[in-house]
Amino acid sequence: MIQTKSVFTTMLVWQTIATSITGFIIFFISGKNAAISSVLGGLSVILGAAFASLIFVRNNKKQKKQDGATILINLLISEMVKLIFVFLFLFLVFRHYKNLVPVALIVGLIVAAMVSGVAMSKIDTRSI
Repeated sequence: MIQTKSVFTTMLVWQTIATSITGFIIFFISGKNAAISSVLGGLSVILGAAFASLIFVRNNKKQKKQDGATILINLLISEMVKLIFVFLFLFLVFRHYKNLVPVALIVGLIVAAMVSGVAMSKIDTRSI
């Protein structure tokens, strides 16, 4: 049995490391504002995934019956929460961060999202 909480924690750690490295690289390529924009883009995905994972784990613990349909519904609900959070976070960033570098923000967002998928697929579930 896969320990869902451990899988999500590992994924969030990978996303945080990738976002930090991306921000560091962009800092040397394009400067401080681009690095901050990149980190904010990655942070939107990381925080969204953190909230989604909390909801998914909480919903799975509450359910007595763990059939495929229940797990799928919990996954869809948590994914919807993540997407809404990412959208609202990015809206606030665009509205309030005056020195935003949109391309850097998108790069940070893409890196965090891609690492999310890679982390989930590469986690060795035997050691969890």
